[in-house]
Amino acid sequence: MRAAILVLLIALPSLYGSPLQQRQQRQQKLADDVRPRAALRRSVAEDAVYAFYVRQFQQETDVTPEVFSKILPFIDQFLKDRFEISQRRGRALNQLRQAIERNGSEDEFRRLIRELDAADSEFQANQEKFLTNVDPLLNLRQRAKVRVLQNMADNRIRQYINALQNPAQRQGAGPDRAQD
Repeated sequence: MRAAILVLLIALPSLYGSPLQQRQQRQQKLADDVRPRAALRRSVAEDAVYAFYVRQFQQETDVTPEVFSKILPFIDQFLKDRFEISQRRGRALNQLRQAIERNGSEDEFRRLIRELDAADSEFQANQEKFLTNVDPLLNLRQRAKVRVLQNMADNRIRQYINALQNPAQRQGAGPDRAQD
């Protein structure tokens, strides 16, 4: 009888996990189930931007499927880099605003201005790299359409992001709605 109880005591934790393991598993499940809202919004925004950009590129430039298959990897890299640069730029801009509010040091201002300017330069370089890669695959009219598309897409993307970040504006609510 004692042997059966001992076996049961040894086997139960391995079947159900120890209380510590159970608590850790619950905490992990909770962490996995509750993704931070900002990360979820960012993921949704990036997916929406990607789908929008790909769809618009195909429609506006009127490239053949063969050419588009060659351009798609450049679009993927362009947008991936752009998201990363935009995040860095946003962080630098927010930190700069905070430094201004709390009267930061001159060294802090210099550093944050350099970070913001570097992100702006990388943003432009990313666009130039993309155009350098895709231009040889396009005729002159398609190249012109890509440039118009990028301008239009930038404006539309800003609207999407603003709508995701400010749901009240998306619904037309709120007295402090920004006028465009």
